[in-house]
Amino acid sequence: MSRVIVDKWVAHLRSVAQPGAGQAPPTGPGLIARPFGLVVGDDQGGTDTAPHPPPAADVGLWWALAGARIDVDALLSGSTEGPLWPQGRFKAIEVWTEAELCGLHALWRLARDRRRDDWATRVEVVRDWHVQNTQPDNATNRPWALHVFLLADTPETRHYAETLLHNCLVTTGQPEPLSAWILLDAANELERSRPIAQRPED
Repeated sequence: MSRVIVDKWVAHLRSVAQPGAGQAPPTGPGLIARPFGLVVGDDQGGTDTAPHPPPAADVGLWWALAGARIDVDALLSGSTEGPLWPQGRFKAIEVWTEAELCGLHALWRLARDRRRDDWATRVEVVRDWHVQNTQPDNATNRPWALHVFLLADTPETRHYAETLLHNCLVTTGQPEPLSAWILLDAANELERSRPIAQRPED
């Protein structure tokens, strides 16, 4: 994906995220809101409030990003193929799909921040599996991991990302506060990952 296209997506996502992302990052209620709010708000002061025992699945990955002592490898234990976690661990496909995409969003950041190539490879495997096997509208209208799909830059992954964006707007025409911050974080991740501008030829 070219730098120009990435920049257009960054601007678009930030525009859509307003005014919801103009408010303070979400910190509750909800299991994911607290650690996600700590990460996107760059406030590491509340990491001692991580629940005990350590949370599992997507919530645990976000607490790891927030600085809590979480064994990420243990959360990811199991098969290196297919989704992050078995669907049977969750009560409904909607809950499982959102946990998968939320976890994928967190794992993208963990792989980069901790320079773990094996986690980066896992991100690619999970992303491609979901493109082939799930519909983004099975989630709960939150655009988790939108940037992960977009940066893969295939027709299928772009469509997946576009559907995630559409779904978070379909009810009221604008994202609810948590989704707005997810979009803002996706825009920031796109910006950090954009290609270096090519120099004009002499």
